[in-house]
Amino acid sequence: SLAGGIVIGGKSGLGADLQNDFVRSGLIPIIVLSGYNVMIVAEWVLALFAALKWSRRVSALAGAGALLLFVGMAGFSSTALRAAVMALIALFARATGRTYSAGRALFLAVFVMLLWNPLYLAFDPGFDLSVAATAGLIWLSPIIEIWLQGIRSQFWRTTLATTLAAQIAVLPLLLYDMGIFSLVAIPANLLALPVVPFAMAFSALAGMLGMFFAPVAPVFVIVFALPAYVLNAYLIWLAKAASGIPLAAVTLPAFPFWIAVATYGVMIVLCLRVRRKGPILSPDKRKRG
Repeated sequence: SLAGGIVIGGKSGLGADLQNDFVRSGLIPIIVLSGYNVMIVAEWVLALFAALKWSRRVSALAGAGALLLFVGMAGFSSTALRAAVMALIALFARATGRTYSAGRALFLAVFVMLLWNPLYLAFDPGFDLSVAATAGLIWLSPIIEIWLQGIRSQFWRTTLATTLAAQIAVLPLLLYDMGIFSLVAIPANLLALPVVPFAMAFSALAGMLGMFFAPVAPVFVIVFALPAYVLNAYLIWLAKAASGIPLAAVTLPAFPFWIAVATYGVMIVLCLRVRRKGPILSPDKRKRG
């Protein structure tokens, strides 16, 4: 069930208790199909056709087809569609040699989707959270990463910055929609995110091979199914362990909508001020200056 969740976004098979563990631990985004999953698929397809020495345009067209097929398998959810539109814009930019602006792509994707169905904005919390998380990754993550220059490892600095940015960006909406604040979300996500691409890859491979090769070569399928099982079992253990920590998540009283709007206003002003000042300096560089 978890393998299906991280590959195509289906979480109904997890059961209420395990879903609650993922919510309390702050790990629920990994089983909601998002831009992260979609871009992983796009990069896999592009890498495959690059290895085959196909042209950029043909590779981009193949990637676009794979994305549409992937999103269709996931049921064309609003979060998957938003991510797919952004990914298609990125593929078009790569095929034509143009510069890709993630911020503009996000605005265009949101505009197109709301033009098609304005009800997404008011009645689809998943869409709102997806847009907020993506905006946080685009504009908040670079700011946070500069302030984490004390962390020497580029991998962990980037992972922590993106995790903090996504969590900060969705927090006002989460408090307004559900009123649940996970105190273990950041460490839990840091421990989970490096594993997710591998769990997703092995789960997808095991599923596809199981459909075509299980009757004739079950051992060949097990080679990929065993790592998938171990990685997914780790994610389930992590969700249960994190949610089981005392005060892992607290339920807050009613969170007024105007406070959520004001909070996002502060974030926007902060990002605009930093952008107008030009290159961001770390605290150490400011002191030396």
